[in-house]
Amino acid sequence: MINWKAITISLGLALGWIMGNPAVALGPAPSPDPQAEVQMKLARVEALTQHLRSYPKDVDEMEHLAALYIANGAYDAAIGPLARALQLDPRRRTLWVALDEALRQLNRPRISDEELAMRAAAFRYGVEKASK
Repeated sequence: MINWKAITISLGLALGWIMGNPAVALGPAPSPDPQAEVQMKLARVEALTQHLRSYPKDVDEMEHLAALYIANGAYDAAIGPLARALQLDPRRRTLWVALDEALRQLNRPRISDEELAMRAAAFRYGVEKASK
């Protein structure tokens, strides 16, 4: 009698090693601890915020912070760094796309210039206040 399950596993392992990616052969990684994942995300937000305290005009990091908020469903929180980044670099298309995504997820068709300015000021104040 042929053990097809053993043959299938052996072929999968061999194929993974031949293709140069043993992780493929070993299957998906076990799911990480949810609490550890949350702590890692919070640490990333804190690291980005700390960086922005030292470099308050770093549009790339503001965009990364907003992307992290959006990826975790904190769409309203993403508007502040996006608004400030847009003040510094209004021609960067990716910022407008991210802002549109956040607003769409919040079921808001648009945002006024005044509100964007208020959100940018609040974000800037929050970063500056945290550094004191």
